[in-house]
Order: sequence, then structure tokens, then C-alpha cells
Amino acid sequence: MNPIESRPVQNAIDRLLTCGPFELEDKDKAPLFGPAMAEAFRHHFEHNEFFRAWCLKQNFSPEKKSEDPAEWPYLPSAAFKRRNLISVPAGDIRSEVRSSATTGAPSVISIDMMTSRRQSLASARVIAEYIGHHRRPFLILDEDPAASASPREISARSAATRGFLLFADSVEYFLKEEDGGFHLDDEKLAKSLAEHERSGREVCLFGFTYILYARVIKRLKEAKASFRLPDRAKIVHIGGWKKLESERVTRPQFLEDCGRVLGLKESNIIDFYGFTEQMGLVYAGSGNSPKVVPAYSEVVIRDFDTLRPAKDGQAGLIQILTPLPHSYPGISVLTDDVGRIVGRGRDEAGRWGARFEILGRAENAEARGCGDLMPEIRTRGQ
Repeated sequence: MNPIESRPVQNAIDRLLTCGPFELEDKDKAPLFGPAMAEAFRHHFEHNEFFRAWCLKQNFSPEKKSEDPAEWPYLPSAAFKRRNLISVPAGDIRSEVRSSATTGAPSVISIDMMTSRRQSLASARVIAEYIGHHRRPFLILDEDPAASASPREISARSAATRGFLLFADSVEYFLKEEDGGFHLDDEKLAKSLAEHERSGREVCLFGFTYILYARVIKRLKEAKASFRLPDRAKIVHIGGWKKLESERVTRPQFLEDCGRVLGLKESNIIDFYGFTEQMGLVYAGSGNSPKVVPAYSEVVIRDFDTLRPAKDGQAGLIQILTPLPHSYPGISVLTDDVGRIVGRGRDEAGRWGARFEILGRAENAEARGCGDLMPEIRTRGQ
């Protein structure tokens, strides 16, 4: 059964969501994406005091229309770390997602039913393009989200894990929190891998990049253990590379070691990128391939110094626009991540969309322009 649910078309955003993630050329995407963004801007402008003040400060109102995504104003990701911004009545909020916040305050994102539906649909369609629509066993190299989060307050890590479980017909977890840290059940994992090797049934291993490598792949490699998983088995990993890079583990080494230990082709090792402020929208690349921008978003790279749009191939801060968030104004966010556009058009797998690489995270990053407005908004008691 296809886990992706279809919905009646009601507005410009819903019309955009009727499209497959990678089926639209630029000329076909613009007439759908532009009206959807205009609709989203209008909603948040009318229902969120902070967002309205921010737009007016940028000399922008919903009446101004542009076909260039780079001309739409953006919020720095730091805005979501300083206060909980909502654009719907408080009673509509069903859950709150909090970022891991390894440094500084966490981002807090409030989710209503409409936002949850849109983001779940978009992420499911993107994920399905890379791992297939069917269900299969999932081996989760993390703890059970049900044991670590309340129904209302969800960590970004737990939310990311849950998004992939639409494609699972069975789930095993291999991490438990003990003594303030996480313990991996090595014996249980080795037994499960051996069982799937013998069965020949497709399986998916899911983990956060550092945990996957440091706790599993590296240890199996050092123990000279290896498996030969079925040809269609996949590794899905998500999360930054900074900690691995600090330990001098390169992406090519990561791919080689994962493939050798588990007997998988490089193309079956899939790296997903996303961030809390636009939770649910994900970008994927197989092996060493760049990530492809789906129909539901646009990526702009901004120069480090001027914040003007950078040319393709030039590194800068990543801005992502999407009309999907309804309960909070996360529709145009300048992240702390560094990347570059490396191609446009159709990729080698036939997917349409701009292609980009994540190069890392800006050091001591807090995007400029937010701090001077925050005191003004705080006094209004939003």
C-alpha cells in the first residue's frame, strides 16, 4: 500500500502539493510555486505580528509580487531561537518541535494539523523517490521516540525519525539511554543484520550520520566484521558532518566503509538534509551525488558578506523558501548552513530541480539583521 495520502485541492499550496517532487521543469514550477508562496506570505503577514513588522522593515508587503525567489524577504534562523512564533490561535497547536541546540538556545517550532499534513506529505513524497514507496523492515540506530518524547513536546531528532517510519512494516531500535549517555546493543544489531542477510529481504538502516559511523560502522570495521545485505537494502542517514570531519572522516571514506561493512552499493547509501525551522521538508542525495530541490521549495545561496544572491557554484549561506508552514512563519529562512548550487535541470536519475551541496556550517553563525528588530517586537507582547 502506498503510504502517501492524497488530499482534495483547496488552494494554491494544495495545488502545488498535487505535483510529484521532481517532475516539474522551472517553466512549469514557477506558475505553481509563486502563487503558493504569495498565499503563505499573506497568511503570516496578516496573522503574525513579528513577521508583519519584519516584512515592513524590508519594505515588503504581500501585494508586491516577484517571480524571483531571491526577492522574497527571509527570517534568519536565529529568530526561532529567541521566541516561539505562531501564526494561528494557540489552541490550534498540537505539538512543539525543539532543535537539539548543541550550542545556544533551541529553536521551538509550533505545529498545527495543517502544517503537519503538508510537511508529512511533502517529506513522504521525497523519501519515496529515493527509497521506494513500499514498506520494509527498519533498523533504527537510535532510541525509541515513544520512550523519549511526550506527545506534545518532540525533539527534532525524534521528529526526523518518525518521518521515515511511514515506510516501515516493522521497526527495531538499538540505542537506549543509560547513565546520561546512549548505549548501543551491539549483539542485538549483529543478530538482526545476520538474519536479514540470510532472509534476502530488503531492509533499511536509519541513523544520524555520526552515530551510524562512530557507533556502528567503525566498530564493525575494527572488529573485521562484515555482512552482505540484500541488493536493494539501503542505509539512510541524516544530520551534519562536522563531528565526523573533526575526526578526519571524509565523505568518500564514510561511503567506502559503509559499503564494505554492509555489502551495499554507494548509490544505496542516502544522505538526507533538513533543519528544524522547516521540519518535514527534506533533501536527499544518493552516494556522493548532490541534493535535489523538490517542487515544494526553492534554494537561494547568499554571499557571506553582502547577503546578495550568489552565482551558481559560489559558496554562501543557504536560504530555503517553502509555502508549507501554516502555524509558524518558517516559509523563508536564512540558515547557518553553507552550501552552493552545482547544477540545474534534470539530474542523472531524471529528477528535475536545482542541485546543491552542503559544505558545512558557518562558524559562530547567527545571521545578521534579526537582533535590531527583536527588542521592538518584544515590547508588544506577541
